[in-house]
Parts: sequence; structure tokens; C-alpha cells
Amino acid sequence: MDFKKILFKSTSIDVDKALPDAVIFINKDGKIQWVNDVAAEIFETSKMHLMTSNISDFIENSNNLITNASIINKPVITKFLKKEMYYDMTVRVIEEGYVLDFRDTVQGINEAAENDVTEVNREKNNFLIKLAGDIKSPLQSIVGFSQAMADGLGGTMSEQQEKYIRIINKNSSELMYFMSKLIELSATESDMKRVEKKPFDAHALVTSVVKFNEQLYKDKDVKITIKSDEDYKKMISSDNEIIKNILQDLLEVVLKSVDMGEVLITLSTPKEEELVSKGLNNGNYTKFSLSSSALLLSESDLECMFDPYRILDSVNRKNVLRAIVLASVKNLVQSLGGIVWVESQILKSTSFNVIIPEG
Repeated sequence: MDFKKILFKSTSIDVDKALPDAVIFINKDGKIQWVNDVAAEIFETSKMHLMTSNISDFIENSNNLITNASIINKPVITKFLKKEMYYDMTVRVIEEGYVLDFRDTVQGINEAAENDVTEVNREKNNFLIKLAGDIKSPLQSIVGFSQAMADGLGGTMSEQQEKYIRIINKNSSELMYFMSKLIELSATESDMKRVEKKPFDAHALVTSVVKFNEQLYKDKDVKITIKSDEDYKKMISSDNEIIKNILQDLLEVVLKSVDMGEVLITLSTPKEEELVSKGLNNGNYTKFSLSSSALLLSESDLECMFDPYRILDSVNRKNVLRAIVLASVKNLVQSLGGIVWVESQILKSTSFNVIIPEG
């Protein structure tokens, strides 16, 4: 009997080797009559041994599975007896018996699982964004009323009461900031953010961000300097709101970590060799760098710096807020097709660098 003709009604291809799936032909009693090379590989035995065996010697509950698969005409998950392997089995009934087709389900399961996780994360982020107002409103009330009471607007308080209310105000303010950054991270991970590019003055944008953050460093011995390379053009085309968010977050990370020294913000056109080293294609790019000699990071500090999910299980758990902010930065930079990284020279300086494409 020519099983190739039974299976394919043609001998134009070598079904022994060409098929990606494992194919087995069995008679009505389950005795194996023919197999291809792939079947011998996945069952980890010779074709000769297979053709002297019964299908029930290799898969669990074979009779019921084959009957069910032939009736529903859909793949069923099949477990092998001698190893922890699962395959999709499709059954086709022919006059002489059954044609069994086995396909590895692991890749399909992994891809489906990844898609499911991505969809769940997207829905979770969108849900959190929509609840942002409900989360922030009670916190804002606590911050506002506690500050008013600390300022004496609610009447005279004892020294102990004033101490407690200031603790409430401080902790609620920190929680408010934390939740704002967590919601911001969710927004950058969601599919709700849209990129809108238009020309703008990059130097003026940086200046406005620095001015906005004066409250963060007015009581510190910190000096912020903005520098543009001589060959750098001021006007660029990108999403100025996203870049403003990126610079704002990076500047907050630096200013919250230092009490003195200079913070240097540099605008430049990256060199071709730098673009190549970062895996960026040829084109027009702008580079923003924020560096500080007062921000000193160790090698352990650099671990998981842009990954808040991993940092929770590391020795740097205390830096989870910074990782949340930097993860948002990374997502925003990637939405523009750019790249962000940190360079740290032990006991010298730390620099956050961003390269984004123009236009």
C-alpha cells in the first residue's frame, strides 16, 4: 500500500522529510503502519520500532483522544507516555484507518501566553490611568488639609499635634508623588500615548524645564548650567511634550539625589560612531545629556536602574521610585525611536544620555 498517495494523493514531494509535522498512519486497531522521519525524531525511536508498535504504547488515552479528535475535527492536546511533552494531534479518518498529525504546541502556547500577558498589562495600565483622578483626589485632600493645619489655619495645635500633622503631610506628599509616577509609568506602557511631531526650539524647551524645577533646588547649593555645542542647531522636529516629560523626569532624578554641585545639561549632535555603537541608523539626531559630579553611583546602583519590576527583588529595592521614573523615561524615549542610557564613573560623575531622531 502506498501511504504517500493515501496521505497526499501525490508523490511530488518527499513526505518523509519535507513535512514540519510528525505524521503517523495507524489501522483501526491502533497498530502503526507508516511514519515519517519527524515522527521518529519526536518519539525518540527508530521508524522500524514504531512500525512494530501500537500508538497506545506512546501516547496517553490514545483510543479516546483519536476518536474525539476525529469527531470534532479539531486538534487535541496529547501527552506522551515516556516524557513530559505535549503535542497538538489532528486526526483524519480514511478508509484504511487514521492519519495522525502531531505538531509541537510549546511555541504556540508561549506565543499565546505572551500575547495574553501583553493584553492583560495593557488593560491594567489603561484601567489605572482611567482611575488616576479617583486615586489622586483623596491624596490631594490629605496633603492640602494637613498643610493648612500645619500653617495654623485650623486653629492652634499643641506641639505634639503639630508634629503629627507635619508627619502626615510629609508622608502623604511622598505617597502622592509616588502614585503620580506610577500612573505616569502606566501611561507610557499603555497604547493611549500618541506621538505628535512638530518643530520647536530645543534650547528654549530645556530652559523652561529648568525654570519649572527651581523649587527643587532653590534651597540647595546646586547650580544648573545649560550648554549647546557650537555645531548644534536649536530648532528640531519631534514631540516637544514628550521630550519635556523626559527632561523633567531626568532632572527630578538628579535633583532629588544631590544637595550641591553643578548639574550640566548639554545639547549636541551625536557623532556617527556613537550612533553606530548604539545601533541607530544614519539620520538626524539630537542628544541630551544631564550630568552631575555630585551624583555618585556604584555598580550595584546601576543594576535594574530602568526596570522597577526586577528591582523589587534586588538589593536596590529602596530605589524603586527612581526605577519607576527611569522606566517611564525609557518608554517615552523608545516611543520617539530613540535610546537612553546612563554612564557612571566611580567617584567622579554620573551622566544620563538621551538620543532621539529628528523629523
